[in-house]
Amino acid sequence: MPNPELQSDPAEVNYVDVVFSYAFRPFFLLIGVYALLMLLAWAFYLSGVIVWPEGITPRVRHGHEMIFGFAGGAIAGFLLTAVATWTNRPPVSGATLMAMSAVWVLARLGGFLPGSFGWLIWGMSSLMFWGGLLALMSGEVIAAKNERNYKALLLLTVFLLVEGVFFINAGGSVDLQDKCLRLGLFLVLGMIIMVGGRIIPAFSQNWLRSNCPESSAVIPAFDRIDSTAIALTALFGVGFVLWPNSSVTGVLGLLAAFAQAYRLARWQGWRVGREPLLWVLHLGYAWIPVGFLLLSIAILGKPSLWESGIHALTYGAVGSLILGVAARVALGHTGRPLQSFPLMTLAFVLINLGALSRVIAQPGIGGWMTLSIALWMGAYGLFLSQYVPILLAPRLKAS
Repeated sequence: MPNPELQSDPAEVNYVDVVFSYAFRPFFLLIGVYALLMLLAWAFYLSGVIVWPEGITPRVRHGHEMIFGFAGGAIAGFLLTAVATWTNRPPVSGATLMAMSAVWVLARLGGFLPGSFGWLIWGMSSLMFWGGLLALMSGEVIAAKNERNYKALLLLTVFLLVEGVFFINAGGSVDLQDKCLRLGLFLVLGMIIMVGGRIIPAFSQNWLRSNCPESSAVIPAFDRIDSTAIALTALFGVGFVLWPNSSVTGVLGLLAAFAQAYRLARWQGWRVGREPLLWVLHLGYAWIPVGFLLLSIAILGKPSLWESGIHALTYGAVGSLILGVAARVALGHTGRPLQSFPLMTLAFVLINLGALSRVIAQPGIGGWMTLSIALWMGAYGLFLSQYVPILLAPRLKAS
């Protein structure tokens, strides 16, 4: 049977086979569409155009879908693609990948269905998604004895457990729901810090060697400074989840912010400013120390900055890094040059301007909030316009 990734004649291409040949294809398509629908629904809710289903507050529902839905889909697309490289095994594809994608879509639909039936669909599908992702990743990583990535399995296990607690608590304690969302946010940040700490300095160093051979810049390898930044972030995360109003948590947040900022500075992002596929990763990661700083100030006496800190991390770090990583992964895995398109560079600018707008915005629909929603939708709309043809097309043959 011919490899759908290598077919080039459109008349011979089976697009279903192509789309489900690698996880990045269906999941990056899905999260691109969902990024638009999710924010459009939120804008309609804030404007009073629609009423969201009862049983759970719209704020919690929106937060869950940003963290466990949108970011969860991106995590699945990246991990199920990367694990083939990590383990030197065939990619997860075909019917298995189709089922994972269908379960993710069903969970997103369930989140907007009313009543106990909607909650049941939402909860069961979400648990099936995270359980399936954990099972697939475990099977690949353990079979290859790829011990370096066992920590990814640990994070996925906690994702599954937190989802279980969230849905078992149906209609229950809002405080417990908030704890689940705060923990979910730090699990996503954990994935970013784990993967970003590996690919951002490596990609930057490789680019410098290829494009600036005269440069003597050397990006430091993982060392005690990185370990310290990660440890402080983990401690802040524990305090943020369990004791979000404690001054100790606030101080830990300040330490984590400065440690992560110093870690990022060591990756020398200013040297790769000519390549949008790289500077978007550095700028996206920068929203992590910014978010930690804003949250710490909120905890230590300026509570009005709490929402700004949360959205620096979600809209800023999560939103822009997913956009940047998806753009780069799709190019690399379809045999295309690792060079940004002009409209994608514009998308990278829009997503970061949108994050700034959301950090400035006050609760409710208003000028800055409206602008932040429009910029998010503009960024992901440009992503779809540029990448739908790439994600649907076979891999380019090597010349």
